[in-house]
Amino acid sequence: MRLRTALAAALAATALTAGLAGPATAASTGATSVNDASDGASALASFTVWATDVNVRDNPADPAVCDGFPSPGNCPSVAGQLQPGQSFEAVCQKQGENVSGNPWWVYITRGDSRGYIASYYVDHPDNQLPGVPVCGA
Repeated sequence: MRLRTALAAALAATALTAGLAGPATAASTGATSVNDASDGASALASFTVWATDVNVRDNPADPAVCDGFPSPGNCPSVAGQLQPGQSFEAVCQKQGENVSGNPWWVYITRGDSRGYIASYYVDHPDNQLPGVPVCGA
């Protein structure tokens, strides 16, 4: 199954779970997740960015290239931008081009924008985000 198909299925399942879940709670890591007390399922983790004009990158012409190794060169289309303090839902993360010492990229969704952002710009102290699965794993 292609990575984007798997991501779409995860988003659909999360939307169903989120509709049944209670209110979001802030975790000590700075992430927010929605938990369904009845079955232990959880929604996507929510994070914010600290930088201005953080590009949400994609490659509609060849998604496999972008999914294989996220980078500005492999994901040349900008599907949106995030501003400081704006939240997004982290679907999964994987290693790609190193950005200021951080090799991790996060596949995100925010409204109609979907794509990768460099984890370097996420308002979290660790390179790899807690509670966010590795893409394709």
